[in-house]
Amino acid sequence: MATVAIVPDGPPLYFNLRNSQQRVAKAWGPERIQTGWWRGQPIHRDYYRVETPTGTRYWLFRRRTDGKWFLHGVFA
Repeated sequence: MATVAIVPDGPPLYFNLRNSQQRVAKAWGPERIQTGWWRGQPIHRDYYRVETPTGTRYWLFRRRTDGKWFLHGVFA
């Protein structure tokens, strides 16, 4: 998912969803999630809750290993 942030570890300002650019009006986070070494394959993610100007809320995360962004969910 294409995403724009001011700083590499900061919240997104914009993200593309289904070929439509979404502007972030509010952002909460990051909530840093990582698995323990004893669980096998490590997971390192920063989760953000974001809201667009229309009031739609999304749950996005950035994989800390490579900086790639993903949509985790949509709040109804």
